[in-house]
Amino acid sequence: MNRKLILWLCVALVVLAGAVTIVHFVVPGSRMDVVGRFTNDVYYYDDGSPAADPAIVGTWQNAENPKWFKVYYDDYDGDGYYWGKEWDESDDVFEEDLNYHGNGWFRWRKEGKNLREEHQMEIGSAIVPKTWKVKTKSDSLLLFSTFVKNKCDRFGRVQEPVWE
Repeated sequence: MNRKLILWLCVALVVLAGAVTIVHFVVPGSRMDVVGRFTNDVYYYDDGSPAADPAIVGTWQNAENPKWFKVYYDDYDGDGYYWGKEWDESDDVFEEDLNYHGNGWFRWRKEGKNLREEHQMEIGSAIVPKTWKVKTKSDSLLLFSTFVKNKCDRFGRVQEPVWE
């Protein structure tokens, strides 16, 4: 190949790279961070749903009955509710026994100092509402019953495994 052709190919590649760069930074909607953001090479999608209370989200274990677990997810379901689930291994019910969004699952939302749970039932698609006065710390969750006087369920945060 002659030098003139190689020079024209190099110029064409530089012009093409410049055009792609201009489109990427100037044309609306062409950048990935319009719908999300990059952090530490991990892409997080922002779908516009409200964030759940981080003091409640997580896995919790009951202090009096260490085989009773509650999990509060930040999985938004609409109308201010998020998904959660609970099970009691002393009743021979384990997490893997729960049908997705069936018995053992509940929708939850925080309303001021109250925590409202709507427990799902597979039979007849019934919903059982429960309301608690809630107090949280970094490692504890206190649920005070609004139906039974002086009843408080105490939970400790279960440390999640760190994946590398």
